[in-house]
Amino acid sequence: MNLRQLNLNLLVVFDVMMSQRSTTKAGQILGLSQSAISSSLAQLRLAFEDQLFIRHKNEMVPTARAHEIAGPIGQALLQVRSVTGPAEAFDPVGSARTFRIGMNDYGAFVLLGGIINRVREQSDSIRIAVRNVGTNETHAAIDNDDVDLCIAFSDSVDPRHESKVLFEDEWVCARRAGGRSSLTLDDYLAASHVVIGHGMTNHVDRLLKGIGVSRTNRVSLPFCLAAPVLVEESDLLVTLPSRLAREFSRGRKIEIRKLPFRTPNFPVLMVWHSRRARDPSLSWLRDLIASTTVEVPILNVA
Repeated sequence: MNLRQLNLNLLVVFDVMMSQRSTTKAGQILGLSQSAISSSLAQLRLAFEDQLFIRHKNEMVPTARAHEIAGPIGQALLQVRSVTGPAEAFDPVGSARTFRIGMNDYGAFVLLGGIINRVREQSDSIRIAVRNVGTNETHAAIDNDDVDLCIAFSDSVDPRHESKVLFEDEWVCARRAGGRSSLTLDDYLAASHVVIGHGMTNHVDRLLKGIGVSRTNRVSLPFCLAAPVLVEESDLLVTLPSRLAREFSRGRKIEIRKLPFRTPNFPVLMVWHSRRARDPSLSWLRDLIASTTVEVPILNVA
């Protein structure tokens, strides 16, 4: 590659294209016309001898080569910005930015409504694109620049990524309303259960095995959306996080009970790449999400 074919502005265009996947959106953020963005892409393709972005439906999808160079280019731009003066303040009011947040259905049920409401209080033009990212996919999604940040409840560590604990959640049991006021271990083990996860067992079964008992699992769901319907219309029990249980029980004949055995709470984290740590717009988004989750208390259950 001939470095004379590159200038800093081309790398800025590349970095924004990696996050926005659209020439129109990139142009709005950079204050350039769509034709100017297209011209910059043509120069980048010539310099790197690769297509870099290929149109698929309504999105410009990065090639393998684009993913390969995204990290070094982002880090280089970060270093340039750090030595050329303080970052410009982000103004949400006039921004047309599309933020990409990775989360699973737990995050969507528990947090997304509050996040969207807070964003709309500050901007009519900012858009939020939610990507379905499982906990085990968090670091890969961030590395591949598929998302700007992830909401996850994994404590796995990647030295290239930064994280912030938003809150801790606890595990509770949901069942059809009208049962006994308490839930004993004998009640729990005698019941039939819905398992949320990929397979007929999950971490709860491992905990029970540790104290020498087991439960009867009848239904396995890879997602949580159908669980409240099954619980409300049957004698099935489901063990799930308390904040998710709160959302499930709204307007339904479902009651929430403490588990009759000890389970550790789990942290819910916000994770992002260290190379994006000083991006003013992402700093704004992280602060907004953190302030939103502070207002979510743990559910009081019997």
